[in-house]
Amino acid sequence: MPILWEFVPILAIIVVYLLVCRVGTIMLTMTGMDQPTAQFQALSALTGTGFTTRASEMIVGHEMRRRIVMVLMIIGNLGLVGGVVA
Repeated sequence: MPILWEFVPILAIIVVYLLVCRVGTIMLTMTGMDQPTAQFQALSALTGTGFTTRASEMIVGHEMRRRIVMVLMIIGNLGLVGGVVA
């Protein structure tokens, strides 16, 4: 049973990561993006991957989206560091 407790911090980080991705998706949707694109962009910002030129222009051209994505990028890096530490 003690071996399972080693996975709790990683599972907690994953749950928080998914929650942050969902919140980011909702926030990007509130700026006028469609839901699938917002979900992909939120996940891309958290992981630091997946941006395409057209999608990047949608983010960079809108100040609120740019702020949301910057925060998601920072949180994604913090989650990576937390995962390494845990």
